[in-house]
Amino acid sequence: MFVYTKHALEKMDALGIDKHEVERAIQLGMKWTEDDKWHARNGGVEIVFVKQEDAFVIVTTYLSRRKK
Repeated sequence: MFVYTKHALEKMDALGIDKHEVERAIQLGMKWTEDDKWHARNGGVEIVFVKQEDAFVIVTTYLSRRKK
């Protein structure tokens, strides 16, 4: 189950990122942790989320910038 914060929904709307892209990044993308939050990157988007017992809480989203 995916739960979206108001902030995440506003960022998604502003950047043109849809829920399918967010969920796909979490399911199939590269994942890592920073502090107490998870990050996932896939298809040009990066998602910051928190794992809860039965849900992924989407904190924010942004366009990823890969370092070369």
